[in-house]
Amino acid sequence: MSKLIIKNSRGSASTLLAIIAFSTIVVLAIGYIIALQFQSSALPVTSPKTSASATTTNTSFAILKPATLPPKIPECNAPLSYATNGNPSPIQCADGGLNIQAWDALAATEPTVMKLGYNPTKSQVETAICADANAANEDQSAAVTAPIETTAYKIASLYYGWHFSINAMAMINAGC
Repeated sequence: MSKLIIKNSRGSASTLLAIIAFSTIVVLAIGYIIALQFQSSALPVTSPKTSASATTTNTSFAILKPATLPPKIPECNAPLSYATNGNPSPIQCADGGLNIQAWDALAATEPTVMKLGYNPTKSQVETAICADANAANEDQSAAVTAPIETTAYKIASLYYGWHFSINAMAMINAGC
């Protein structure tokens, strides 16, 4: 009978060692997975720099009307103030994001420049600026003024990631 007890205690010891080894492996595997999750969530989120010719987009951003594509930079909300000429600001929030409220206020004036997409040529942007300014000159009730069109060009540049050097105000004042 004593041999049976010793045999059973040896069997129990090896079973216990197997359970401990298996448990250790499981705990280490879980720890490794948690460490990977923590490490990836601790990485800073940055947005890539883009150019007017880039075709990559961040589809997590909402498409703001009249655009048909999402913006190249993050969106944000900041309260607006209006200049005496009706020009809304700021077009960017403190974090550098595109102010949705400014976009919506400018979009209400229906400027063509805000519909051009990611890859227009500099000439196409200038043509759109002048078309908006000339339409406003023909229709005195139009809300697009030279300062508002200039701001619409600037916010469209942010939205689409354009890097043109256009002085919209000078173009409009020169009569396009």
